[in-house]
Amino acid sequence: MADQNQTTSNTEGGFCPEAEIPSYSTLSPEIKKRIEENRLKAKDIQLERRLQNGSNKTSQVSTSTEQTEQQNTNSSNNTNANNQEEKLRPMKKFQNYVDYDFSKMINTRGGFLLEDQDENSKKRKIREIDPEDPPIDPHHSDTPRCKECNTVEIDYQFHRTFRVDICKACKEKFPEKFSLLTKTEAKEDYLLNDAELKDEELLPHWSKPNPHKSTWNDMMLYLREQEFSFKKWGGAEGLDKEFERRQNEKKKRKDKKFKSKLADLRKRTRTDELEKNRYKEHKHEFGVAVEDPETGISTQT
Repeated sequence: MADQNQTTSNTEGGFCPEAEIPSYSTLSPEIKKRIEENRLKAKDIQLERRLQNGSNKTSQVSTSTEQTEQQNTNSSNNTNANNQEEKLRPMKKFQNYVDYDFSKMINTRGGFLLEDQDENSKKRKIREIDPEDPPIDPHHSDTPRCKECNTVEIDYQFHRTFRVDICKACKEKFPEKFSLLTKTEAKEDYLLNDAELKDEELLPHWSKPNPHKSTWNDMMLYLREQEFSFKKWGGAEGLDKEFERRQNEKKKRKDKKFKSKLADLRKRTRTDELEKNRYKEHKHEFGVAVEDPETGISTQT
């Protein structure tokens, strides 16, 4: 009995060793009563706080109620949808089967679909008439005609750009006259500078987007028949002489540069040899002594 009282007093005083913590069932009725009273007091305090914040709490309760109802509704909808998906789920052997509606598909020609083989394929390849091309009147005297074959079906791109009347057939027939040159080819073959190539009054050119890279400058095309280079250098012979002169100057500059590098290499090689022999031990070998008969002094080198 004394031991039981001692245990009770230690528990009431707040001191309870870890090894002797009793369970709720082993507590005395007085301790259980105190625990129950403390629990009821805590509930009363919580209820008073709720009453003080009644309006806010009511709105929060209504909002939470609506959210709960919405969640219940969504969960019920998801459940119904899952049930429908389970009912509509295909069989295992047909899971990899895809049904395409070919009536709604558009052939963008980006894949491996074959082109349509129809009777109108030749018509699609016919060149469309440029809206800027003037109407052709073969009976009118002012109608431009090809300078080679006198046909009225000229290339109006050449007519507008280079002011040359030529048809497509004659362009392919005479490439030495009507072929196009790039800016680099015109500069190297006909010895023209940038200022002359950019002057459209002297040399009309056709500007096209660069086919190698879209961000580069436009490609400038020149007609081979243009005679500005011959006027500048005095014909084909003058052009050939100027080309030979530039080639000779280029060769001289190249030889001069080579000789300069060779001399520099020899200089550096000789300097390295002198630096290498500077710290070597030198042993001088003296020759035979020669005596001067007049003075009697002998010298030896």
